[in-house]
Amino acid sequence: MARFTLITNANVVDVELGCVREARSIVIGSGGRIESVLAGDAPKEYWAETLDAEGAYVCPGLIDAHVHLFLNGGEDPLKTFLASDTEAAIRTATANAAQALAAGITTVRDCGGPADLVLRFQRMVETGEILGPQVFSSGAPLTRRRGHCHFFGGEVSSAGEARSTVENQLRKGAGFVKLIASGGGLTPGTRPSEADLPLDIMREAVAAAHANGVHVAAHCHATESIVRALDAGVDIIEHASFVEPNGTPRFDYEISARIRDQGAVVSPTVISGVRIAQTLRRSAGTSGLDHAAIERLEARRHHAALFHDLGVRIIAGSDCGVAGTRFDSLLDEIATYEYAGISRAAALRSATSGSAGYLGRPELGQVKAGCMADLVFLNENPLEKLTALKQSILVMRNGVIVCDRRDVPAGVR
Repeated sequence: MARFTLITNANVVDVELGCVREARSIVIGSGGRIESVLAGDAPKEYWAETLDAEGAYVCPGLIDAHVHLFLNGGEDPLKTFLASDTEAAIRTATANAAQALAAGITTVRDCGGPADLVLRFQRMVETGEILGPQVFSSGAPLTRRRGHCHFFGGEVSSAGEARSTVENQLRKGAGFVKLIASGGGLTPGTRPSEADLPLDIMREAVAAAHANGVHVAAHCHATESIVRALDAGVDIIEHASFVEPNGTPRFDYEISARIRDQGAVVSPTVISGVRIAQTLRRSAGTSGLDHAAIERLEARRHHAALFHDLGVRIIAGSDCGVAGTRFDSLLDEIATYEYAGISRAAALRSATSGSAGYLGRPELGQVKAGCMADLVFLNENPLEKLTALKQSILVMRNGVIVCDRRDVPAGVR
């Protein structure tokens, strides 16, 4: 007979409907999947293990749709990464994964790292060798020669090379494809205002990815890079900063409507923009502030609200690992959406069921039958107060308790 875990006295947060279902019992099968959610009590003698939620709000585990596990989120993450050997790099990723899991983030989508190491780490988590969120990785992002993130090893110079790189990484276990369509602030010698990756290369990469049943994400700061991504058929636009050739951000309503109408999704990564801007201010020194960079980074918060108002679908990703952005930053990413005028329910969906749907992972992001028992227990209702997510009592992944703070005072969690 299969072993089940029964959770009683749970107030289940229905993220799809934006409401709470009170006094529920949750039955978890031996494979870590939710078997049923029942009204009221269930007879405890039928289950091998039981857990009394004592009226806690049970929310689905969060999904951070944009992370870099092999960057440490410090003042100079690139310098640290380049100085790390394999052992040190794995230690960094392990610490990052632990921090995310403790914050109730039970799935992460790694948007670029050294392919062999990222895919190895993904397998180590899958086999239980390392405790962490489920990892959904692109491997090394495809970039032009010496382009942004070239240090991860994904440089390509032709459409044929792009196809072979995509197919090779998918064979090794990558779950999606990441393109670097513009320059980025992390990489010296590249400019966020410039579209980098040629359209023919992007189209070939998208065709190869879609032929293998996976989605394509594109790093896009420059406005022209967003246009190329749409022309190529990219599924998710990362950052979508709308940076003009002169380096200033200018939201483009026409292009945004095209994003919406093509059914693409935007991951605005607001909190990393805010945090990197803070880092730039601290480290300005005698050279003075880079006002253009700060304006570009902080514009993402305003852009998120405009995307939402236009009906563009948003998926929550923190870009954690970059400067000043730790692996619990998704909680603040969601909060920035509310500050931008997005409802709490919509903000929470962007990191749970909405994210799961856009990523093609319907078994994640909800507390309902058929979904994995990735659960976060909270003292307060996150639909009334998003900061409740920062005070989790207990975190489950696949029905297993991975973080237990029931004996820790609320003020020190």
